[in-house]
Amino acid sequence: MPLEMEKTVTKLMFDFQRNSTSDDDSGCALEEYAWVPPGLKPEQVHQYYSCLPEDKVPYVNSPGEKARIKQLLHQLPPHDNEVRYCNSLDEEEKRELKLFSNQRKRENLGRGNVRPFPVTMTGAICEQCGGQINGGDIAVFASRAGHGVCWHPSCFICSVCNELLVDLIYFYQDGKIYCGRHHAECLKPRCAACDEIIFADECTEAEGRHWHMKHFCCFECETVLGGQRYIMKEGRPYCCNCFESLYAEYCDTCAQHI
Repeated sequence: MPLEMEKTVTKLMFDFQRNSTSDDDSGCALEEYAWVPPGLKPEQVHQYYSCLPEDKVPYVNSPGEKARIKQLLHQLPPHDNEVRYCNSLDEEEKRELKLFSNQRKRENLGRGNVRPFPVTMTGAICEQCGGQINGGDIAVFASRAGHGVCWHPSCFICSVCNELLVDLIYFYQDGKIYCGRHHAECLKPRCAACDEIIFADECTEAEGRHWHMKHFCCFECETVLGGQRYIMKEGRPYCCNCFESLYAEYCDTCAQHI
């Protein structure tokens, strides 16, 4: 992993773990894993990871470790939280991003706590699948969701993308848990071109997606399309001239486009 990317991931994780709420922040060092849930004994760590798909287990120098890093950057976009990772924000947008980020950390951010379900209790129902969690089973608890609410390890997923929540980091909103990316999109639109949250008063919406006004442009020639006719293909906008030159079919007889 490039040094700059590694620094970004490290800073990102420190920031989220510092701000997240968790019932237990004690650690457990197991060198075969790039990350382990805090507060577990070695045998409980193995029990937890045995509940996950093999390709999601972050063994050091494994596809699972690479997948974890990829998901960290996807689920917790740095540009959703820090001005320095954004492009061309004006002063008001910078102020709004800081308020947006701080409010989400204060009101929605948490980290799941993994622990065995008490054997002295009759069990619980998984919040995601509705299946049984028995005494002694490893379960994930989220304090923001309420006392006793829990999930199977493989069921602790974002309610939008259904992906495992990387490093158990979640955002809780209106009874649902989200990854950082999709929680942010519950509150503000995201630009389909630059991937940043849109704080401007105006934006363009087309085909169920959003763009900064200046970013809604032809995918081929980059002409700004606001107020102009355009054609969408595979989620990308094209001006009429570029679309015709790239994709139009022509009549074999008259050579005019169909």
